Amino acid sequence: MKILLVEDYEEKANDIKSFLFSTFPQIQVDHCTSYNSAQEKIFDAADPYDLILLDMSMTTFDLSSDASGGKPEPSAGKDILEGMFLRDIQTPVIVVTMYNVFGRKELSVFHEELKELYPDNYKSYVFYSAQHSEWRASLEKNIKAVLL
Repeated sequence: MKILLVEDYEEKANDIKSFLFSTFPQIQVDHCTSYNSAQEKIFDAADPYDLILLDMSMTTFDLSSDASGGKPEPSAGKDILEGMFLRDIQTPVIVVTMYNVFGRKELSVFHEELKELYPDNYKSYVFYSAQHSEWRASLEKNIKAVLL
């Protein structure tokens, strides 16, 4: 099973990877941290991913010691889903987010919108919190529903 994790917040990415490796020992996880690197990995993949775990808000470029990563893109995840739709990339996507509001939309409303716009890709969302562990059970359930 090959998963792409698109997440720019290091602590969250490490928590998710640790969980994935302990819960699904045979898994292969690729990780990218920006809108541009996610596009490259998804749109140019010779061997498509089985699943994408996608953050909704991220920087434009990968962070480096001499650069900020560019402007934060609050809708980068939705833009990636749109690009997948336009290129007919059928990889399932689970959104993993720390936010319960996007723009002026509650997460539940945003969830319904993504289901309607991108039914071939968008499967569900997981609300991540570093202070609570409920996200782990939710992520496991969603991954199993999509892949197993």
